[in-house]
Amino acid sequence: MILRPISLAVRADPITSSNKSTAIIIATCVLLAIFILLFLSREAIKLVVLRKFQVDDLLILIATVFAVALSVTTLVLASKGLGKLEPLLLERANTIQKGYYVSDALYISSICFAKLSLVAFFHEISINQRERRIVWVFGLFILLWSTASFLVSTFQCGLPRPWEVFTLHCINHGYFWIIYCIIDMTTDVAIIMLAVNLVAYLKVKLSRKICLVACFAPRIFVIGAALARLIYLYPITPHTHPEYSLWVPVICTQVQVCLSISTVCIPYMK
Repeated sequence: MILRPISLAVRADPITSSNKSTAIIIATCVLLAIFILLFLSREAIKLVVLRKFQVDDLLILIATVFAVALSVTTLVLASKGLGKLEPLLLERANTIQKGYYVSDALYISSICFAKLSLVAFFHEISINQRERRIVWVFGLFILLWSTASFLVSTFQCGLPRPWEVFTLHCINHGYFWIIYCIIDMTTDVAIIMLAVNLVAYLKVKLSRKICLVACFAPRIFVIGAALARLIYLYPITPHTHPEYSLWVPVICTQVQVCLSISTVCIPYMK
């Protein structure tokens, strides 16, 4: 008896004007591979050079774990129909809402710990008590702001069904993300300014200072990704088929998280 070979390949749906789920899957997988590779490279270099595990390593590890969880959640959402413009049955609607609800919390958490990793690094290289105090206060602000944002996101639709994010009994998502994005971008600008200020006082050659500042300059791209995410996310309401129209903001979210983690790793590549 001859058995026909069984193909284990999974056929992806073609990308069309009404189906963007495959685009979400491709973008998520590529970005996931990039930030995991950079994270592993960062940790390998640090272990070889310094032979110790520091606070900033723990924080970027936590950020990466949240980012991986976000990517996995996004892949599950895409497989369940996020990005498809088709009749929305109750079961599919509940699944996508629950997944998207979780993804918001994972996004906020990953962004928070990536920033805190940089703050911990700045605290380590600060050369005087005044600079360390400024960095410490800045880190505390990021933690408090992120915690507040996490809580608002967690209870955005109220109990007992806080995950029903596509309904009309939630907070105004547009206003929430505007406030979040403004503070998010402001803290990234502050991170770049702090990096320039701290590097300026390091007792190293000018060429080395320029190189160090250049390592933190890519945070500008994180700001750009955050702004793009807001631009595409703000117009989306329960009336605009969010199960489909969220495909662009979801990809922008993946790009921002990838850049946020990658730019924390870049300084250790030099």
